[in-house]
Amino acid sequence: MLVLMLYSVNSITFQQGSTSAETLNMQILLEEKNLANTIAGTVAQVYAQGPGAKSTTYAKVTYLAEPDYLQKTFGSTSVTIKGSGNSVMVWVGSNSVTSGDNKNTVTTEVPYSFKEASLPFPNGLPSKSVRIVVEWNPDKAEGWSSKTVDGYLEIRININPVGDHEEGTDQP
Repeated sequence: MLVLMLYSVNSITFQQGSTSAETLNMQILLEEKNLANTIAGTVAQVYAQGPGAKSTTYAKVTYLAEPDYLQKTFGSTSVTIKGSGNSVMVWVGSNSVTSGDNKNTVTTEVPYSFKEASLPFPNGLPSKSVRIVVEWNPDKAEGWSSKTVDGYLEIRININPVGDHEEGTDQP
């Protein structure tokens, strides 16, 4: 009985290098990919609609809002969401690693070239509910911001291809 109990306790804890830790690592990477895809899809929708467009999308996260899981899997509780060039990236840790055994970053392409902007969250995401608000307001500069509103982590992105880039480029 004691042997079975010890085996059960050991198999459900997340030890580095164990199957459980590898499974958790994959679940976190999949959640990063879902969040990056959701942000990129919302940006693409607004970009396709043109100036004055605005769209709001919601995403749920589990692991990215749990510092204990992030620490056990990646050795860090820091989560970064970044727009750079034609991509949205999400990673856990202080540095982005895009390949190999220590991969912690997912990237999704968008049809719009961002000025570089990043949103760091040192203790994981502050909420399991994420609201992504993207708009194309020609009167405002391109920018990214975040705050917690009504239990949601709200990520606001303003794209401005005409106002922030050379005339005649990056327009739908």
